[in-house]
Amino acid sequence: MKNPPPCAQCGSDPVSHRVEYISHTLDLLLQPVVKRWLRAMSTIVPHSSGRRSVGIYEWLVRRGWGQLLDEPDVETQLLHQMLWHEANARGIRMREFRPFSMSKGSFVATLPDGRVLDFEGLPQPPNTNTVWWIDTKSTLRKKLAQAGIPVALGGVAATRAGARRLFKKIPHPVITKPVIGSASRHTTMHITTVEEIDCAFDIAQQLAPLVIIEQELSGAVYRPTVVGGKLIATIRRDQPHIVGDSEHTVEQLVAHANTHPARQGPYFHHIRIDSDATQELAYQTLTPQSIPEKNRRVTLHQKINWGVGGTTTDVTDNVHPDNVALFETVAEILRAPVVGIDFIIDDISRSWKEQKNCGIIECNSMPFFDNHHLPFEGTPRNVAKHIWDLVDR
Repeated sequence: MKNPPPCAQCGSDPVSHRVEYISHTLDLLLQPVVKRWLRAMSTIVPHSSGRRSVGIYEWLVRRGWGQLLDEPDVETQLLHQMLWHEANARGIRMREFRPFSMSKGSFVATLPDGRVLDFEGLPQPPNTNTVWWIDTKSTLRKKLAQAGIPVALGGVAATRAGARRLFKKIPHPVITKPVIGSASRHTTMHITTVEEIDCAFDIAQQLAPLVIIEQELSGAVYRPTVVGGKLIATIRRDQPHIVGDSEHTVEQLVAHANTHPARQGPYFHHIRIDSDATQELAYQTLTPQSIPEKNRRVTLHQKINWGVGGTTTDVTDNVHPDNVALFETVAEILRAPVVGIDFIIDDISRSWKEQKNCGIIECNSMPFFDNHHLPFEGTPRNVAKHIWDLVDR
């Protein structure tokens, strides 16, 4: 399959805009119906259907319509490599089915007791009844707010006019993003003018028909991951940044930051001073030649992905009990055996009840938990172990 062309708004992992738009449109139209149907079917079809899936996959492989891999390869997503490694360690045979050599996240796993599970993305307990709207940001915000969970103020727009109306109602600056999507693709921050909201709306609508316009919350982005109703790990996800020392320029501090051993590959990338960086610096009234004062934190990109120089720090042991309770309550509301929560707050070690402009911005039913296994700083957390514990009992 032909790789999509480079896209500054997609970042280091570009996608086909047309394919994403069609896919997200179908998701919005069909997701409520399909997920409710799957929930109903899960109570009718026994969980042992994994054996039938293996038979179907093997039949397709014999006809040359797919592959059944016994080990991960270079095309395997990092989180699935983590799952595979943990499966091997506990005597579980995990295999991936790829129709026409395309990785679609379809797996079968044979447990030590002989049970065979088939799953998409992550193994989950039988009769899992996760709410259908967990990955739909607009519905998620509304439902969580009704339950008293802190969320960003905002709404959803299908037109520029609708985006402008929302922009005028909520505190500035605001942020825009596709109503369905991941990896911060086509997300725009620091919007303060009507001209900027028009441009940002157009960028987000390249991937989805509906666009979220919401208040830009204050603080860092944290990713708590809840498995089996318990908070297992939390990382802070940082934009590429440097810290001033009152002596060196931004450019010099970036050069020094890029010497960090973890930035030499294969996961964390160098910080780049490009057009995105200079734009982010300008928002902070800085240039690459500025000398930031001591201890000033200077960001160099709007996104927090590894591919643009973002980093992660494990903070699991520092999460305030009130925040732990909040994250576990969210998982309970979502009825999700595994959920990754994107939460913005100034200080994760203090209660969310004491801090303004904090809240949940989205949740993920198939979270990239490999971030916890490979933090830039801090203690690695074996989330894959806890995921397998849900089904390997």
